[in-house]
Amino acid sequence: MKEKAKSIATIAHDDVGKRDFSPSLTLWQRALRRIRRDRPTMGAIVTLLVFALLSLLAPVISDAFQVDPTTQDLRNNYAPLFAAGHPLGTDELGRDHLSRLLYGGQVSLGIALAAAVLSLGIGVAVGVFAGYYGGKVDDFIIWFVTTLTSIPSLFLLILISALLSPSPFTLVLILGILSWTGTTRLVRSEAYAIKEREFVIAARAVGASNLRIMFLHIVPNMISLLIIDLSFQLGSLILAESALSFVGFGIRAPMATWGNMLNGGLDYARRAPHLVFLPGLLITTTVFCFFLLGDGLRDAFDPRISD
Repeated sequence: MKEKAKSIATIAHDDVGKRDFSPSLTLWQRALRRIRRDRPTMGAIVTLLVFALLSLLAPVISDAFQVDPTTQDLRNNYAPLFAAGHPLGTDELGRDHLSRLLYGGQVSLGIALAAAVLSLGIGVAVGVFAGYYGGKVDDFIIWFVTTLTSIPSLFLLILISALLSPSPFTLVLILGILSWTGTTRLVRSEAYAIKEREFVIAARAVGASNLRIMFLHIVPNMISLLIIDLSFQLGSLILAESALSFVGFGIRAPMATWGNMLNGGLDYARRAPHLVFLPGLLITTTVFCFFLLGDGLRDAFDPRISD
């Protein structure tokens, strides 16, 4: 019995020595650690950063190769990949394809980011009002959201784009105003749960206004959820902008976007396949990376998943 007690004490002592008495990680620290260990998510982040950096540096890169996205050279049109002075060839008008892809990335990524921020702002504001007040306010908002989502979104986008001038600013407004309903539903359900927690009840007891409670107590407690939603929104909006430009209802030439470059290259696909392949590859890769990032962030912030 003594030997057994000694062995149990030794095991307990060894177990205590192996325990990690470091302070517990916060939600954000745990999420960052999970993201660093998630190779697909890290690959998506690196790819998106590279695309964004190349698009921002479009003027510098164009100057380095001494090319311009608007300069036409009909004697050198349909140049293949790795042609002299044109690393990614030229289009049907002899314009450099590399510079047009880089400047097109500025427009496509910029429109998607601005529209996603606008959509997120509208969705958060409407959703937190519906979830916090409930009752008739919630019923009316949900009725409006359900009615709006019952109409095919692509049909609405095409209809409004046909009526309005398809400038980048107009397209941001169209995409942002028509894509907030999913965020509203998400925020509404979270606001319903958060408004009954102790810190919200305490804030209400000390006389905090409803607006202060909603935007300084409830919304900050769903930041991680909103970041995940933003990443999915960016992928969807890039796809929507590219689809509109592809069918001719988005940004039109001579301004380049990945969507209208893909559309313009279809007529010359056999003669110059890079005019179709490269913009299509950029759209596909960017959308896939945003969805992969959103999925990785969802797993990183999920408290039910153990490290």
